[in-house]
Amino acid sequence: MPRRSSPVAAVLAGRGGQYLHLVGHSFGCRLLCEAVQWAAGEQDLTLGWSTPRPPGRPFTVDSMLLLQMAAPRDAFAATFTALGGAPLRGPVVATYSQADRATGFWHLRAEKRAGIGYAGIGTAPSPVSGIRMLDPDKAYPHSALDHRFVSVDASNVYIHGNGPAGAHSDHLRPESAHLLLSLADHSR
Repeated sequence: MPRRSSPVAAVLAGRGGQYLHLVGHSFGCRLLCEAVQWAAGEQDLTLGWSTPRPPGRPFTVDSMLLLQMAAPRDAFAATFTALGGAPLRGPVVATYSQADRATGFWHLRAEKRAGIGYAGIGTAPSPVSGIRMLDPDKAYPHSALDHRFVSVDASNVYIHGNGPAGAHSDHLRPESAHLLLSLADHSR
């Protein structure tokens, strides 16, 4: 069975450098979730997360960060059910903000229910942990992120936005980078 080598220190890399962290925004989150489900026939590795490694899968995704996901709150229980297990080794982390009108007001009109980016992950194949987004100078404890599904309330951070989408694209912030880098750090 192929073994994945240890990543080069402090470098996020794929082939040969072996940690894979996926990041998506809005409808791109749906694309990532669908892609990971389709990759269910692929492999996985040894990481810092407590979720057991799926047998025979030495290459998987180490974490998935979904920023302001445009999907119904039950998307993980109804559509992306395979994310409850392989080929995802680490957590599925989704941010949300009450100031996101694209996944709140507009999503409610289009899909008859609020989206994950507005109200967080609703139901999923396994329990959903809820935390608040932290400032870059505050560390995320491993225990806060070490769950299959983590819903991150960014309502105090993602607040700015002009036009009908509200704060939907207010995720380009140091707090978002801090969350991603924390996921990467806890994977090691």
